[in-house]
Amino acid sequence: MKKQTISRIWLSAIVLWMCGAINSLAQTPSGEEGKWTFVAHLTNPGDTLLIVRTDNLKEINTVVRTGSEFRFTTQLKEPKNFLMLSPSLLNGEAGGFSFAITAVPGEALRVEGLCDNSKPDNGLRYNGSPFYSHYVEADIAATKVKDGKDAQPAVDFIKAYPDCESAATLIGAVGSYCPDRLDEVLALLSPTIRNGRMKAYIDREIGEAKAYVAQQEMEGKMLPMGSVAPDFTLDDINGQPLTLSSLRGKYVVLDFWGSWCGWCIKGFPDMKEYYNKYKDKIEILGMDCNDTVEKWKKAVSDNALPWLHVYVPKGSTVLKDYMVSGFPTKVIISPDGKVLTTILGEDPQFYQLLDEIFKAD
Repeated sequence: MKKQTISRIWLSAIVLWMCGAINSLAQTPSGEEGKWTFVAHLTNPGDTLLIVRTDNLKEINTVVRTGSEFRFTTQLKEPKNFLMLSPSLLNGEAGGFSFAITAVPGEALRVEGLCDNSKPDNGLRYNGSPFYSHYVEADIAATKVKDGKDAQPAVDFIKAYPDCESAATLIGAVGSYCPDRLDEVLALLSPTIRNGRMKAYIDREIGEAKAYVAQQEMEGKMLPMGSVAPDFTLDDINGQPLTLSSLRGKYVVLDFWGSWCGWCIKGFPDMKEYYNKYKDKIEILGMDCNDTVEKWKKAVSDNALPWLHVYVPKGSTVLKDYMVSGFPTKVIISPDGKVLTTILGEDPQFYQLLDEIFKAD
C-alpha cells in the first residue's frame, strides 16, 4: 500500500513536470543556429497563413494550421523582414489581416491572439528568444513614426534601450518618413548594435528608405493635369504601328505594366470589369515594359486582356516622357488628348475616377 502511494506521488510529479515542460515549449519555441522559427497561435478564422519574405516577393510560403498552431522554420543567413498575411486579405474578403516580423538567425518567436490591424501591436502577444524582448515596443514606436511622420518615438525607444537589437527595426521607418533625422537616430545606436549582427539589416533598411524617398519625390513630378499627352508610335501585338493620337475622340487609359509585376496582374480582373462597363467611351492601351516580346504576348493571352496593347522597347523615351516611376502606372487622357491624372499603383481611386468621369460625361 505504501509503495502504491509513493508511486502515485512520483507519477503526479512527473505529470506536473511534463505539463510544465510542454507549456514552456508551447510558449517559447527554441531557436536554432542558422535558422529562424516562428510559431503562431492565432484565433483568427482560416487554416492557412502565407509567409512572404519582403525582399523576394516570389518566395511565398504557405503554412497550414496544425492543431491550434502555425509553425514555420527557415534557413537564414542574416536578418530579414517577413510579412504574414491571410489568403482572405489578398482576395479582398472581410476579416483579412497581415503583420510584419523581423526574423533573425538563431532566434525564435511565438505570437498569440486575434490579429487586429487597427491596433498598434496588431492585438497580438509576443513571446520569444532574447531578440524579441522589446520587439513589440520597437514595432509600436515604428508605427508611430510612420503615422505621425515624427522620429521622436524612435529616439525615445533607442535612448531607453541603447543596446537593444530591436532598435534596428526602427531605421527603415525613420529613413522613409523622417529622412532629415536619420543620421541623428543612427548615432544613437550603440556601436555594438550598429556594427553587430544587425549591420547588414541596418544598411539594407537605409538603402530601401532612400529608394522610397526618391520614389515619393518622383511621384511629385508627374505630368501636370491639362498638359498635352506626349504622342508616340509603338508596335501593337500584331506588329503594326499604333499612334496614340489616332485614338483621339475617346478617353484613353495608358496602363504601364509588365508580366513580371504581380500587382499589375492582380488588377486585371477589375480592369476587365470596367473596360466592359465603359468600352463604348474608353480605350485602354496596355503599355508593356521591361519584358521580352514573347513574355508580353503570352501574358496578354494567358490573362485574356481584350483591350489594345503596344510594346515599349528598351531605348524608348516613353517612360521618361510620362515620368513613370513604378508599376502599374495608369494615365487617364481626355478625348482631346490632355492628361487628366496619373495614378501610381493598383489603387481603387482609379476606378472611382472612371465612375466620376462617366457619370458627369
